[in-house]
Amino acid sequence: MNLNGAELIVRFLEYAGIEVVAGIPGGASLPIYDVLHGSKIRHILARHEQGAGFIAGGMARASGKPAVCIASSGPGVTNLITAVADAKMDSIPLIAITGQVPVSMIGTDAFQEIDTLSLSIPITKRSYLVKDVEDLIRILPQAWKTSIEGRPGPVWIDVPKDVASARIEWDEQKEKEFWNIRKTELTLKIGADWAERFKDLLSESKRPVFYIGGGLNRPESAESFRKLHEKLGFPTVSTLMGLGICRDDHPRFLGMLGMHGSRATNLVLEEADLLIALGVRFDDRATGKLNEFCPNAKIVHVDIDATEIGKLKNPNLSLKHDIGDFLKQILNETFTELHSAKEEWLDRVQTLKTVYAFPMPEEKEALHPFAIIRRVAEVLKERAIITTDVGQHQMWAAQYYPFQTQGSLLTSGGLGTMGFGLPTAIGAALASPGKRIVCISGDGSILMNVQELDTLRELDLDVTVLLMNNGHLGLVRQQQELFFSSRFSASKFTLPTNFTKIASSFGIPSFELMEEDSVSEVLEEALNRKGPSFVTLRVAPELHVLPMVPPGKPNREMIH
Repeated sequence: MNLNGAELIVRFLEYAGIEVVAGIPGGASLPIYDVLHGSKIRHILARHEQGAGFIAGGMARASGKPAVCIASSGPGVTNLITAVADAKMDSIPLIAITGQVPVSMIGTDAFQEIDTLSLSIPITKRSYLVKDVEDLIRILPQAWKTSIEGRPGPVWIDVPKDVASARIEWDEQKEKEFWNIRKTELTLKIGADWAERFKDLLSESKRPVFYIGGGLNRPESAESFRKLHEKLGFPTVSTLMGLGICRDDHPRFLGMLGMHGSRATNLVLEEADLLIALGVRFDDRATGKLNEFCPNAKIVHVDIDATEIGKLKNPNLSLKHDIGDFLKQILNETFTELHSAKEEWLDRVQTLKTVYAFPMPEEKEALHPFAIIRRVAEVLKERAIITTDVGQHQMWAAQYYPFQTQGSLLTSGGLGTMGFGLPTAIGAALASPGKRIVCISGDGSILMNVQELDTLRELDLDVTVLLMNNGHLGLVRQQQELFFSSRFSASKFTLPTNFTKIASSFGIPSFELMEEDSVSEVLEEALNRKGPSFVTLRVAPELHVLPMVPPGKPNREMIH
């Protein structure tokens, strides 16, 4: 059969099982959109390319599978960059496909031309500029496998308009041969020497701690870790990206560590003598002052990405290995002599956890944001997937929402992107029908991609936006108060915004939480209704995220 480049791209996406893509068309990408018109792939028309990227990212985060976003050349590319960079930082499998000016015009400053390849290389696992239609046969499956193998991440394919229109003879009988996209499973047996050293560290340890992160945030890996956790009973701390892997109500789980973790979590790490770090990268927000992080602990670090091992903290024992496979091997009979946690240590951990628990609002404080977050969890239980934007509300959600299941929190961890929450919630809803997606946002963040309310209204998805409105860039204001002598510069929105009217103008049912005695009724109506809803809560600008480790300080020096 005779196909053009655009037909080959769409045919490949269908072959790979892509059912939904998000994007915005433009002149350079019109050949691809012309083919999508007759495709079984559903296209979601975002209102901004960054929104399209986050919608695809939300689908990928919720499903664990690659998702696709499409944009045109020039500003379409530059608008997409933030969402792709966000996926790179959080190891999300994403395929970005963009149009480009014809090959003969590249480098001439043509209309809507930008050097996409140079811009995208630093924020992707791999980027391609396709200069010949035949190259698509190799590039498409290679890009797919790159996004999922090893440490997942985004891949960018830039397709000039003439390449998308050029024709090629295609033998559909050899399609499976050309398009082998199955992940290469490289199961490596843990060496006997390594296993013995690991056993020795466990047996010598009196105060061990598991330190888990986003590398475990896959269903099978999370389930294997839960089994190991039950077997050993070690206290466990999590990064922001690891929340939900261990049940919040587990007696050995201490929650998030680091800058806005609990004081108990950081103090436990001060006393630990063995840190077993799984799928983490020792990020500065987690470790605080690096050379004083876990000062008394030997470190075992297991990660799929060899560049992360020893990059920031030198381990005593390390292993480049797929976390899921590592956990399966650790759980087998070869490791039956692993030692469980000592009662003395568990009692000490429980004491710290009790003494330094996060303060809970009183019953009369039903409009307190912490109480609202807890009430959302009570209403939805395990039907919820929480997305957040970035700021105080994000940290309050991390501290107070009782995440019970893997994948129940989708947040921008590494890049910390305001504007992330709403389009990501749309993507999560597309990937997870039957779930209620709750986007916890702030007044600063929601305005950065507020146009995607129109996309949400059009799709009529089960998404609730819970907006915490304090009239400020809250975390900026907090740091200005604490570290800049309350010299508030550019952190206040001078004129109040009526977010209820904004949401209503998009056709989304809107609610305000204003009376203590009606909180449960309003939340239940907003969260249980079919389709989208928007809920606003006024928050005092003086309310801080506490405890907090000052930037550059060790985790033990918390403001609380």
